Amino acid sequence: MRLIRPLLPFLFWLPLALSAQPAFDAPPERSTDGGFTLAWEAEDAVVLERATGPDHEDARIVYEGGDASTVVSGLPDGEYRFRLRAADADTWADAATVVVEHHSLARAFGFFAVGAVVFLVLIGAILRGRPRD
Repeated sequence: MRLIRPLLPFLFWLPLALSAQPAFDAPPERSTDGGFTLAWEAEDAVVLERATGPDHEDARIVYEGGDASTVVSGLPDGEYRFRLRAADADTWADAATVVVEHHSLARAFGFFAVGAVVFLVLIGAILRGRPRD
């Protein structure tokens, strides 16, 4: 008991110290337009890094500051790895992977064709007017 008593104040603060690590808040797994929002929970400023390889060799910082989210956009197809740490920490606290896979060109033209048909039907209805008695 003599050994534990001096440690009690430190043991009380241990859960608080462990919860201070920033963590992603439900990151997306996929994106079909190359853009998405990454949100996290953190008490202080964070550093967000993006890489394309599992070893983070090509990593670059995409956000540094005290906000709780950032918008990532303009990414081409590929797999992107993000990791997050407190700005004053040396170790990374959380990681997330997002796969970007844009719609195919055939699907994009399909959306365009459906939109064109709806547009033409609407123009026809306007030009025809309401039926006369």
